[in-house]
Amino acid sequence: MRLIVLILLTTLGASCQTSHVPDTNTETTDTEKMGNQIRGTGKIVWNNFEGGFFGIVDQAGTRYYPLNPLDEELQVDGIAVSYVLSLKPGVMTTVMWGMPVSVISIEKINR
Repeated sequence: MRLIVLILLTTLGASCQTSHVPDTNTETTDTEKMGNQIRGTGKIVWNNFEGGFFGIVDQAGTRYYPLNPLDEELQVDGIAVSYVLSLKPGVMTTVMWGMPVSVISIEKINR
């Protein structure tokens, strides 16, 4: 009986060990946070659910949901943009996609 308990405890102890994996993510982004504002670059994406809407995804994959509509010339899936956004973390939306933001400025850039 003691042998069984010892084997179980050894197995349990070994399964609880964690290994350290070094952080190899050296990706840099040019997103800068300034208080409740974000300045950066990313791309416009079209999401075909909840009636369809455009969003912004930065280079790290962070999603932003614009509360104010984008200008018509920016409503193109995949175009690169630079932006200044105001974060609205307390706002609830029906799409449940990305961080709600108000667009302060946004413009198309060439990549």
